[in-house]
Amino acid sequence: MRTRLVRIACLFPSAASAAVAVLGLASSPALAEEKPGPAQQGEKPSSAAPADGPKADAAAPPGGAKAAAPKTSAAAPRAGAKKKAPEPPPLPPAPARVWLVAPSPEGPWTLRIDNEGERPMRVPADVRLLRFEIDTLNKRTKKTTRCAAPLGLKPSGFPERRALLLAPGQSYVEHFDPRLLCFGKDEAALAGGAVVRAWYGWGPPPKWSRKAPSPPFAAESTDDPPAFAPAPGLAAPTVVLSYGLPRKEAAADGAGDAEPPSAADHEAQPSADKTPQPPADKPVQVAAGAPGEPIVDANAPRLELKSEPWSDAASPRSIVVRVSAKNAGKRPMTVAIRSRMLAFHVAGPNGTTVCEASPPTGAIPRDMFRTLKPGASVDLSLLLREVCPDNTFAREGLYQVTATLHANEPGTELGLDAYTAVVHAKSSTLLRVKSAPEPFYAAAPRAVPTPKPEERGAPEQEDGERP
Repeated sequence: MRTRLVRIACLFPSAASAAVAVLGLASSPALAEEKPGPAQQGEKPSSAAPADGPKADAAAPPGGAKAAAPKTSAAAPRAGAKKKAPEPPPLPPAPARVWLVAPSPEGPWTLRIDNEGERPMRVPADVRLLRFEIDTLNKRTKKTTRCAAPLGLKPSGFPERRALLLAPGQSYVEHFDPRLLCFGKDEAALAGGAVVRAWYGWGPPPKWSRKAPSPPFAAESTDDPPAFAPAPGLAAPTVVLSYGLPRKEAAADGAGDAEPPSAADHEAQPSADKTPQPPADKPVQVAAGAPGEPIVDANAPRLELKSEPWSDAASPRSIVVRVSAKNAGKRPMTVAIRSRMLAFHVAGPNGTTVCEASPPTGAIPRDMFRTLKPGASVDLSLLLREVCPDNTFAREGLYQVTATLHANEPGTELGLDAYTAVVHAKSSTLLRVKSAPEPFYAAAPRAVPTPKPEERGAPEQEDGERP
């Protein structure tokens, strides 16, 4: 019987499972010991099949029991599963507004931060966090100049000393020179018709980033929980610079502000030369007995002093100013020009300082006198810390340095007729000091009431703040 079932299973693969089940029942020891009775022999196989567990499993399709078990377990919910909590609604943006007031390209400009919300906020009151993108048209092509404070001058993080709490309806106002950020060659972008886009603070996270912005912030709430979302940076409205005075006229106005020579300058003239010296730019010769105005000798030798337009220094110890003295006349001259003959008028954050020149010695050797042909020049470089007082550049920021040459060695003791005059530089040197013993600001910031739209002037700052 067993042999026949095996042969049938080989011939019909679909009945293989049923044959294996029957063989298993036949080989079971428990069923082999039981002998069917007369009543059992008369029963039909179909009525006994449902009562037999192994046969019912064998009648199931192949892999049915194994496939049904995973589906049942996957459909059952986990006992320890938790529902996700609903996300809180997004916070409103920071109600801080930044305004840039630029009445002229030369400056000064005004930075204003307003709290237009109903809750207080915390802002960094520091103009060094500003940066510009200036678009100018040059020969029908647009050029973009980016201006920002250098790394040595700009705060690396949030300036805690400049933290200011603005109540609703309060503002922070500061006047500054735009050349602090647009320094050197970038100053040429500050011209009429230029489009200025300003950004205050730190850059926002990239658009592809899904992370929440991280500090430092340009505006953040003082409440817990916060009343509005923090802002890493604030954009100011775009400004178009007006056409102010031409740069030559502006430079002439700045040169006119230089301090006139003091009485010590006149005393520096040698006593042997008792005749009054003519001005350096207008040498004259008075005709004997001729009435009328004096005759101007335009071909006479004369000196012109010119200093470099800007100088960027990392510290007061490295401040160097370069000056050039040129013979602008039509005839040669004999003159002695030394670095110790230079004096400087310094206007900076701490006020005005005069760095005096050395008095004449009358013992200068012959080889120190040189002959300058028309158009020839002498270049001088000088460390200002060797000439100026120690506290002249004690603070970080911008300084305006105006040079003056005291050519006060006539050479009479050597039998020479040397050129002597006091020559002021036609333009000043803009100096930027990145690091100094004293901080950039001398006073703590303060909040002022937000100016109304009809008010033209901005509120004045307290005494001690930098202009």
